[in-house]
Amino acid sequence: MIRNRRVVFVAVFCLCVAVGFWLMSRYPALSSKAAMSGTEAFEDKLSHEAHFHVPPGADLTTRIMYTTLNWYETNWKGMSFGLVLAGGFLALLSYLPKKPSPNRFRNSLLGMMVGTPLGVCVNCVAPIAKGIYDAGSRMETALAVMFSSPTLNIVVLTMLFSIFPFYMAVLKVGATFLLVLLIVPFISKNAPIRKRNEEKKPNPVFDACDVEVVEKESWGEAFVGAVKDFFRSFKYIFVRTFPLMLLAGLMGAVLSHLITLDRFIGLQPDVRNLSVLAVLGTFLPLPIAFDIMLTQAMMMSKLADGFVMTLLFTLGTFSVYSAMVVSRTFSTWVAVKLFVIVAVVGMGVGLAADKFSSYRHIQWLEQYDAFVASAPKEPLVKVSANLNTGGSPPERMEYVPTSPRSSELLFEEDGLRVAFTPHGKRNRNETGKMFRSVPGPEMGITYSNELTPRNFIDPFYFGRGVASGDLNRDGWVDVVAATDNGFEAYQNVEGRRFEKLDVPLGEIAGKEAISVAVVDLDNDGWLDVFVTTFHEGNYLWHNPGKSGKTPQVVRVPNGDTVLTSALAFADVNGDGFLDIANGNYHLGILTRTPVTNAANQLVLNDNLEFEVKPLPGIPGQTHTVLFTDLNGDAVQDLTVGNDYRVADTYYFGEGGGAFRKIKRQDGVIPITTENTMSMDTGDIDNDLVPDLYLANIGMSRGIDVVSNIFGTFMQERGRTFCDGGTQVLARRECDTLMQLVTLLNPEKQDIHERCSVLGNRRDIGDCMVTRMALLATRNDDPELCDRIDPGHVLGYKMCDLYFEADWKQYNRDEEIPFRSMSNVMLKGNTDHTMEDVSEMMGVTTAEWSWNARWVDLDNDEWQDLYVVNGVLITQEYTSNNFFHNQQGKTFLQAEEEFGLQDFDHSSTYTYIDFDRDGDLDLVVNTLYGPFKIYINGESEKRSITFRLQDGQGNRNCIGCRITLHYGPEGGRHQMREIRAGGGFHSFDAAFAHFGLGAHDFVSRVGIRWSDGTTSTISRPMAAGGEYLISRN
Repeated sequence: MIRNRRVVFVAVFCLCVAVGFWLMSRYPALSSKAAMSGTEAFEDKLSHEAHFHVPPGADLTTRIMYTTLNWYETNWKGMSFGLVLAGGFLALLSYLPKKPSPNRFRNSLLGMMVGTPLGVCVNCVAPIAKGIYDAGSRMETALAVMFSSPTLNIVVLTMLFSIFPFYMAVLKVGATFLLVLLIVPFISKNAPIRKRNEEKKPNPVFDACDVEVVEKESWGEAFVGAVKDFFRSFKYIFVRTFPLMLLAGLMGAVLSHLITLDRFIGLQPDVRNLSVLAVLGTFLPLPIAFDIMLTQAMMMSKLADGFVMTLLFTLGTFSVYSAMVVSRTFSTWVAVKLFVIVAVVGMGVGLAADKFSSYRHIQWLEQYDAFVASAPKEPLVKVSANLNTGGSPPERMEYVPTSPRSSELLFEEDGLRVAFTPHGKRNRNETGKMFRSVPGPEMGITYSNELTPRNFIDPFYFGRGVASGDLNRDGWVDVVAATDNGFEAYQNVEGRRFEKLDVPLGEIAGKEAISVAVVDLDNDGWLDVFVTTFHEGNYLWHNPGKSGKTPQVVRVPNGDTVLTSALAFADVNGDGFLDIANGNYHLGILTRTPVTNAANQLVLNDNLEFEVKPLPGIPGQTHTVLFTDLNGDAVQDLTVGNDYRVADTYYFGEGGGAFRKIKRQDGVIPITTENTMSMDTGDIDNDLVPDLYLANIGMSRGIDVVSNIFGTFMQERGRTFCDGGTQVLARRECDTLMQLVTLLNPEKQDIHERCSVLGNRRDIGDCMVTRMALLATRNDDPELCDRIDPGHVLGYKMCDLYFEADWKQYNRDEEIPFRSMSNVMLKGNTDHTMEDVSEMMGVTTAEWSWNARWVDLDNDEWQDLYVVNGVLITQEYTSNNFFHNQQGKTFLQAEEEFGLQDFDHSSTYTYIDFDRDGDLDLVVNTLYGPFKIYINGESEKRSITFRLQDGQGNRNCIGCRITLHYGPEGGRHQMREIRAGGGFHSFDAAFAHFGLGAHDFVSRVGIRWSDGTTSTISRPMAAGGEYLISRN
């Protein structure tokens, strides 16, 4: 009777502790780790997140100390749960009759059923296993609980099958079942102590603590007794396991610094190397799921498959702490046997994975050779639906005749000339939503990104650029798109449609353009077109205006890098000509770690005479660069956004073209993002201090789920998208897209997927070539590149360029820390520092983000945020995100409400008031089809637009800042900076748009010119039009 009542209290306590831990800590933490999978670099050796940061220049002893502290911090919750639950199990099972089954296999199965849902790491479950055993359970039950808890819970299994090749996941699970259901029962067969004394041995808790047995006990007495029993049990477990935990953390830290996993990259997985790695993996005491994350990081770093498989099994299955607890609970001999068995099984699955991988490699090479041998012997030529095949290219540039909008000169004062053009009549959408989508071809923008295997070569699946600007100076903003044949220009015909121009491309013709910008580099008042190309350099197409002359094409230096992925323009040395920041890129998804080939440059422009200067800092795979004034000193600063393993770099401008790198120790930038795609500054709360937004990969489902392209869930997501009927692709094309995703994903290669499913022989050939290039880079085998016909230019160049990469190691002590899997918003402070307000503002998740820009789309005075997303290497199709500014306090996700919901993958767009009606429209470039145009139908609120022309600096006033004062006594204010950079492959025309809400005029306008001088217009300026302010 006494024990039955105590059983109730202790059982309820154990259940509450377990459920509370699962719901509030363990499974949320596992989901967070799942979202972080895909991260390649971890600051700490034994945990996914460093709570204590190693100081710069620390010696080995200090690094070991910090790793130990981080291990304690990471594991304290799980270890506390393990100790508490172990005490609870020990007390609870002590009340129950001791009648264990003699069937060792059944006992192991029971232990697996108990351990699987616990979801605690191999370290945290060790005290629980001890408690279960010391309470009277069999050895095989306790060991089965210990091995199954960290390896078989649902989240870890989901990560396992999502991230790794299917055969690796099966090997891991199969080896775990072998260990739990066969090896453990066999070992426990010779457990001598418990075998002989099963019925005689008293419970250690009651034996040590002299519990009084009472015939009858009230519920109150039972509660007090249960509490006392639990604390006695907890003390018993704590004393025997907690000191071992402290020692294990230290031992793991020492070994992790003495033998690093990076040493195995490039080695062959033979028996000797596998045995060393298996011992290391079995020894390290990793937190739950970090074994999966760390192994994935090593796989992405091109660790051989055999090594990957060995780590996948040994890490997280056993550890030095588990061995010490087993030794204390059973015997040292049992601990040694288990350690050796886990290591040997790890070696075995590693050898199996290596043999299987080699077999599939040889089999695929035979298929490739057979296909090449059967190919017709004909020259390969580039085929593109967008090439001009209508005869000889044009020699002169001719624009479509239009009627320029007339403007009225309002006044001249203090060297300023102010002209006014009224906005046109506003559009009104009948759908009830602010925006309506129109296919690009219906509006005259006919370029469409082709859906072919060639698009799946890095960097083409990131998308091509788009830019806007008034090329012919008729007052209507035009659009330029990067294409597989240089670029295409579309003239805005009086806000009614766009018309493709027949552009004499010269040397740019036939080149694979990636990014495009519309800027005036020679300061002649006519906007030129700047183009970056894949492996063929950067070019400036010099706009001849309406002179009738043939346009000149000027080569602009970029250090012969593979690609200048990002561009920014500003006059950094004050000579009146726009200079260039080259953000360079070298096959980032393949090279990942820093390579000198991707070093960024500052290109000083002296009227099209160029001087290249290197930018200090670790060379990253750069996706975005931005000139902007962060600290308000009227000198352009520079921000650089990098992907993969390199933190973003920030510079303060010091004038004269000089820049000083901002260090972590300066305390200016608290955090940045790991996979930065886009950067943009704006004043989100109208306090006249610039804020900064960083677009990263921030998947709401977790990157492990999204990247599981072979899994049932993501395959179904792809089919649902194709069935939706809203995509730009026809159903058959959409099915082809799904096939290409699984065939040519650079991170998820399964060479059993056959290119022959594509049907078209040319596409099959391109698919095979791309896979060969990916295989060569994955196996680090340049001889495989020789199998590629040079006529397959893109695949051949990708393979060849990969082996030209110059990898370097850099000291990262001064680098700003970065955050994984979350977008970041940094609010500017008046002391020129920034603080992280991402969570508070509600903008952390925008899926696989690309171009992200601040703009007031509904003219309510507050800048909103529009983020396009999606990537061709996943089957996750999420809508682009529109974050509506709630008066500077937070943001609400409102793409559906505003008519901006769009599930097609897009990476670039430009803001453009194409009909000059005072609200901003969007021109969006999809990754695999035609453009989309979103026409703004906002018709209620006021707006005002400014363009600046500077006769004393760069003509379009890049780098200038405009501040408006309006409302009662001029108490309301807004600020805009005219920039040419940031975002992702996207450039907007040089103008400043302000929404004014219900306000009819502004009372004062302040201008800070690019040279730092200022002008003020202190007279009312009415809303409802565009002001051109010129300085002579």
